Amino acid sequence: MGEINGILDFIKLVVLSTLSQLVWLLGLLFIFGLILYLFARFTRITYVKSVGQKMDIIVTGWIGTPVHELGHAIFCILFRHKITEIKLYSPNAEDGTLGYVNHAYNPRSTYQKIGNFFIGVGPIIFGALVLYAAFYYLVPNMSSIFSNIEGQSQALVASVRGQYGGILTSLWGTTKSTLANLFNASNFSDFKFWIFLYLAICISSHMQLSPPDIKGAKGGLISLVLLFFFFNLIVLGLEATGLSSFFGSWWNYFKLESYATGINKWVGMFGALFVFATIISGINFIASYIILSVYNLIKGRGLINPAF
Repeated sequence: MGEINGILDFIKLVVLSTLSQLVWLLGLLFIFGLILYLFARFTRITYVKSVGQKMDIIVTGWIGTPVHELGHAIFCILFRHKITEIKLYSPNAEDGTLGYVNHAYNPRSTYQKIGNFFIGVGPIIFGALVLYAAFYYLVPNMSSIFSNIEGQSQALVASVRGQYGGILTSLWGTTKSTLANLFNASNFSDFKFWIFLYLAICISSHMQLSPPDIKGAKGGLISLVLLFFFFNLIVLGLEATGLSSFFGSWWNYFKLESYATGINKWVGMFGALFVFATIISGINFIASYIILSVYNLIKGRGLINPAF
């Protein structure tokens, strides 16, 4: 029984290591992808119930949609998928789509199957990068604002590694500081800031992962989970049997944790940008809801329910 228990404990260790690594690397992407989807959905419903969906498309879609679709397309190229058809901006009143990327891949290629995951979540990753570029080129006090965002990144990394103490307080404090630096009087006097603000609203409002995006990412996620599982099975198996000692100091290069500092930096940076995008998307929803609800009241239609 001792040997069976040892095998079961080892399998448990492999599974838990795999799950913790995936949460560490992808947890923030899923959390903020869902929040961005909800804000985008609420905003769209608010428009539909007041001035119509076309106005939402006109206000933010003509910029946000191409960025969203480019997020899919870029990862198609990176993972060697064949793009069979692409429409960066082509609103369809019948099915509600604003654009799309159709692609094909070799189902026997593990690399291309994993690519399905990154293609599906591409809009939120690419959107964050475009948002950072807009920050860099258009916001006068970018460095002071990003110092606050880096503060957020530290709290976010700690949270995905299981250190939840004070996470909400830290995020709230750095968020207030970020907004105070962003919306200061000197920025409002610079025309580039207004361009940034509009671009940020457009991009953030369309970074969300739609149900078709999530569906497309599922198959790739399964392949990614299996890849991490077998990787941990080999690494932890070699450590458990003592065979890892034959590699000497080289063994550290095979362990994901050896790259924790660099990984934490990128996870935290993207997480902080996701937070900022969520704040901007939330501001867009609140502002749209207030303005369009007033419009509805004037028209005698009552308040808008943005959820249904």
